[in-house]
Amino acid sequence: NVVDLSSPAVECGLVAAAIMSIVPAHMMRSIGGGYDNESIANTAMTMTFFLWCRTLRGGMDYNSLSTLVWGALTAISYFYMVAVWGGY
Repeated sequence: NVVDLSSPAVECGLVAAAIMSIVPAHMMRSIGGGYDNESIANTAMTMTFFLWCRTLRGGMDYNSLSTLVWGALTAISYFYMVAVWGGY
């Protein structure tokens, strides 16, 4: 099942994301406006969730090299997220 990227919802989402990324009022009140542990940790959390989903895409084939590599990258990303969180 391939997602059809020609939907107008995709373009609307991209335009909304582009506008919100440059609005000064939003930048001042979001984690993008300041350098703190939370800014780095949210990026690391997003990376961890992405890698975890990518690992699960391997299915039930636990002996697959790609599943093991993605799993190892997920573990490294998880430890990085924990190390930079700052709330431990």
